[in-house]
Amino acid sequence: MAGRGVAGGRPWGPIRPENTQAGRLAEFLRARVDESGKTLAVLAGEVNFSKSQVSTYLAGKVPPHAFVSALVRATVPPQLRERRQEEAAGLLRDAVHPPRTAGTVPGPRTAHGGADLTAAQARQIETYDRLTRSLEQQGELRQAADNSAKLIMVLLGMIYRLRERVTALTTERDRLREGPDATRAVAVDERLNRALAQQAKAEEELERADAKKRQAEALSSRLQERIDELTDELDRLRGPGAPAGGALAVPAAPAGGPRAGAQGVPRDPEGDDIDAVLARVSAVNDTDDDTIARISTETGLGAAPPGAVPDNAATATANGHDAEDGRSLEQLRAAAKEAEEQGDAAATAAAYGALVRASTRLLGPTYPDTLASRYDHAYWTGESGDAAATRDLYTGILRDETTTLGPDHPETLDTRYALAEWTGRAGHRDAARDLHAALIADRVRVQGPDHPDTLRTRHAHADWTGRAGDAAAARDLHAALVTDRARVLGPDAPDTLDTRHDHAHWAGKAGEAGPARDLYAALLTDLERLHGPDAPDTLAARHDHAHWTGQAGDADTARDLHADLVADCAGVHGADHPATLKARRDHADWTGEAGDADAARDLYAGLIGDRARVDGPDHPLTLKTRHEHAHWTGEAGDAARARDLYADLITDRRRVRGADHPSTLDARHDHAYWVGELGEARAARDLFAELVADRERVQGAEHPATMNARHNHAHHTASAGDPATARELYVRLVRDRERVLGADAPDTLFSRTGLAHQTGETGDAAAARDLYARLAVDCSRVLGADDVETLNAHRELARWTGEAGDPVAARDLFAGLVARYERWLGVDDPETLAARSGLARWTGRCGDPSRARELCDALLPDLERILEPDDPATLDTRHDQAHFTGEAGLPEAARALFEALVPELTRLVGADHRRTLWSRHKLARWTGRSGRPATAHALYSDLLADHTRVLGPDHPDTLTSLREHAYWGGKAGL
Repeated sequence: MAGRGVAGGRPWGPIRPENTQAGRLAEFLRARVDESGKTLAVLAGEVNFSKSQVSTYLAGKVPPHAFVSALVRATVPPQLRERRQEEAAGLLRDAVHPPRTAGTVPGPRTAHGGADLTAAQARQIETYDRLTRSLEQQGELRQAADNSAKLIMVLLGMIYRLRERVTALTTERDRLREGPDATRAVAVDERLNRALAQQAKAEEELERADAKKRQAEALSSRLQERIDELTDELDRLRGPGAPAGGALAVPAAPAGGPRAGAQGVPRDPEGDDIDAVLARVSAVNDTDDDTIARISTETGLGAAPPGAVPDNAATATANGHDAEDGRSLEQLRAAAKEAEEQGDAAATAAAYGALVRASTRLLGPTYPDTLASRYDHAYWTGESGDAAATRDLYTGILRDETTTLGPDHPETLDTRYALAEWTGRAGHRDAARDLHAALIADRVRVQGPDHPDTLRTRHAHADWTGRAGDAAAARDLHAALVTDRARVLGPDAPDTLDTRHDHAHWAGKAGEAGPARDLYAALLTDLERLHGPDAPDTLAARHDHAHWTGQAGDADTARDLHADLVADCAGVHGADHPATLKARRDHADWTGEAGDADAARDLYAGLIGDRARVDGPDHPLTLKTRHEHAHWTGEAGDAARARDLYADLITDRRRVRGADHPSTLDARHDHAYWVGELGEARAARDLFAELVADRERVQGAEHPATMNARHNHAHHTASAGDPATARELYVRLVRDRERVLGADAPDTLFSRTGLAHQTGETGDAAAARDLYARLAVDCSRVLGADDVETLNAHRELARWTGEAGDPVAARDLFAGLVARYERWLGVDDPETLAARSGLARWTGRCGDPSRARELCDALLPDLERILEPDDPATLDTRHDQAHFTGEAGLPEAARALFEALVPELTRLVGADHRRTLWSRHKLARWTGRSGRPATAHALYSDLLADHTRVLGPDHPDTLTSLREHAYWGGKAGL
């Protein structure tokens, strides 16, 4: 069952023991149940006895030893269990072998037939006791029927008066609506709605009272048959001539007066008085419910005559068949359990739905068994994937439990917990957080701050606080909870360990990757000590420890930890287990993050087949694996293949998840990115423009993914040759990110970088310099003086300082930056190499091309060794090397270097990529300067056509080609 972790229900009914010792045992067992805080429904599942059996044994019937032992195990803490088992065993022995009373002690044995006489007397006494109990039960049933008859009369009169009241209030409301006093009309409308609700409640109670009257009369009639049988048996045992009025005479049936709750019902027609009457009526109905259910259970007789509506679980189980479904509640419940055991959430939800409908018709919506079935139906509806419907179902349950059980009842509180959880799962994370916060206060007041359910709710509140976006608060809430759970439950308790796990998780999410890694390392030590290295919880913690090790900057170790984890998960769970497949995914990812994109691509390629076989080709995890495979294919240098893989993935995601699903939009984002990486700037710009519009429509203008798409749209707008438009796009994006995320958010700083760069590209180098100067200060304040983003901001500041007309200052800034990069990142870090490239470039622009050429010559081997010869940074430095070779007075050597570079660029990034076109421009220029103007003119002729086709006739690069083409044509006399 979905489980209700807290006890509840109406107060205990009276104990009617088989003997005095059985009564003491029942009192003892009830006390254990009260201490445990568990419902009878929960206990029934734990002790493997039905709920009706549990109720019967706790009402005084002598239970078997297995029941007593199981109940003590289920209700008593381990440290007290052995002592309670001994106490229970002693009470059970006394109940099974009670001391004989004076009336049953046999007289002295006679010389002949004494044993037979003793046995006969014992049978008479037993029969007499049974007869007496049956007559008492019949008296209670007649009283219940009498109560119901009186309630029927009261309710019929009340319903008649309520109908008159509804008619009068409707007339008054309509009259006031037509007049000037609208305020009074609203008040009358509220009274009318209340009267309608009272009428519905009265009709519901009338139906219950009528059904109960028929139940009580039917059960009393069947009990009379048993009384007649027992009377005849007692007469037979007495033998002929026995006095009718002797010591064992048939007892008179108890007269029994009317119950106090059914008399003196006020008949005040006003709303408050009607509510009071309805509350008393409901209480009487509830009390008689218990009476009929208890007697039906005690006697083993069904209560419902043909066509009657049973109103208690015992009779509904025994005889009640739903008129619409045709199956008894027991059969419907068994069908739901069977579906549950088979693990089919949708089938289980449907089975519990059928049970709820039948139970509601037979027992009413607020009967305890109906509420339990409604709870299970809600749970399995959620497990089948409909969180919103589950939330709404729990809302209805909570309303009825609050009315029936009270707002502070443990089951009501437990339903509030479930409602909060499914509210969050339905997508309302803030609401889930707030619901749990309110529940914590009530649990502390009702159950105490150290109650397990209070601590459980604090855990859930901390989690939803994090999921609502406040990871730091979630971290702190879990940290406090770790302390309290360790104090209350012990440091090695499972709940304490779970909270430590989540504390580490939210520490990482709050940006503290190093502390998260260390918290997981400490947790792993304890999990391995308590459960062993291969326990599921240990493996899960190892996975998170590996993840945060990588996030803390150690991708190599994260890769190796995941590699070990893959082998262990496969050994423990099997190769196809979700945990094994997840470990393989993360191993592939951290392999890529460690710098081996080729291996990451291949690992993901192998995982795709296994995901498709295990989960299916259209499963979200299979599609996610294909997404990552495409990513690492691009990172491995095959941008065209990555583009095509994403194009195929988009088609499948649209078919499986829909065009507007976030995963489909994510695939479109990455497809557009790799289109841009292939040099197709205008195509990428247009793809991102379409994506921005769809993300704004589906996710909203302020969604992080929408803003990321806007950033990329601006970037590729610039790459397509329109820096002015790109700058305007960045201006709006920076403004929106500052408003939504804050001025110091990393994404805001990133977009400010784009704004500063495009400001420079539009020709305003001084403004770009100033923007980068402010950005460098803010990055230093927010991220730290030696954070890589801070260093990069200073690097761009150096560049645009040079572009603004101060190449010497630019060179000096780069010289200082190289030292800082080498100190904080190392001499072989790509960012350090980029700073060395900037130093070489601005050294040349300061008028020292020979020194710039030497710096490029020294830098190139390091770039080829660390980044490979085909890396863009390597190719850029080859470009600068060729350029400064020419500027140093070696035009023929410069031409030869550019002649070798252009085919490489064409192969790697395409003939139409801007890098390729710019190097063709330099090749043509140095060809002319090396004394070949006609060849230069021909090269510029081809380049002008390509510039016009790719960038448009008005692009600055196109205009430069046009001027150079004319210049070298003139030099060649053409």
